[in-house]
Amino acid sequence: MRIARTFAVLIIALFVCNAARAAEGDVQLFNGKDLTGWSAHFNDPNPKIHDVWSVKEGGILHCKGQPIGYIYTDKDYTSYKLKLEWRGVGKPGNSGVLLRVQEPHKVWPKSIEAQLQSRNAGDIWNIDQFPMTVAEDRTEGRHTKKIHETNEKPVEGGEWNTYEITLDGPNLELKVNGLVQNRATNCQIIPGKIALQSEGAEIEFRNIVLTPLPDEGVAESLKKNAARLEGLEGWHVLGKGNWTYKDAVIEGSQPEATKTYTHIVSDKSYKNFKAKLQFKAIKGNSGFYFRVQPADESRIMGIQAEIDEKSNVGGLYESYGRNWL
Repeated sequence: MRIARTFAVLIIALFVCNAARAAEGDVQLFNGKDLTGWSAHFNDPNPKIHDVWSVKEGGILHCKGQPIGYIYTDKDYTSYKLKLEWRGVGKPGNSGVLLRVQEPHKVWPKSIEAQLQSRNAGDIWNIDQFPMTVAEDRTEGRHTKKIHETNEKPVEGGEWNTYEITLDGPNLELKVNGLVQNRATNCQIIPGKIALQSEGAEIEFRNIVLTPLPDEGVAESLKKNAARLEGLEGWHVLGKGNWTYKDAVIEGSQPEATKTYTHIVSDKSYKNFKAKLQFKAIKGNSGFYFRVQPADESRIMGIQAEIDEKSNVGGLYESYGRNWL
């Protein structure tokens, strides 16, 4: 649903199912011995992960920087604090930490990048239109500059820097060597990989530790306070539309002048499924949403199969993302 119009149609939203939940306590993403728990993607299909990434004595993860690509966690994570140490090798270079990485794997995948280019650690790059809100006065295109001047240690000295990345539901904070360098809000809450870039220069990492944060998220908190329709079990209402349920028919309407949206949402989450429904669109447009997350009371972020009374039924539309697919 992209334009606020009056409609009468069955709307179903299926929450994305978390592919993996981290266990309680800290998670050592890198065990200091080998690359267990990591996979790789490069722009050249021939190299293997060990051709680019290796483990050195002292629990150090070394990246050659070529070919271009990244390693990524086998598991998905949604909300967490991620702490790691990094340093450039020999000369200034480029890399980054990719957050909530989405398939398909490519250079570069849909994600949020916590920048690691020399003297730019703390910058944010938005890759492939990842839904988020950043400071307009520090943003040009997809790039949001850090708040302060660089506080990295000189590459030539071989000293380690620390990155503390907090991605808590819709909120992102980047802290470099103890200083908050950037923030973002309204980040799409969706499980994804964590990735480290190979981007043309040697770089090393160590002590990569993730602390899971409560993964209740926006969906659960909204559901607790949502309205219900009498007789309709297993669903809740988001937004301020007018909904009724009678004779196994869900009917919704909303004045055209209302600029926010309304949805009927399943209480449970589903990952793989076959769904069937009947609909009748009287006026305006709507959609059958799947593998999505609510950003707030009126915005559902993710993919929908279009429903309207004219010509686009069956089209796929990514709300607050790439638009028409």
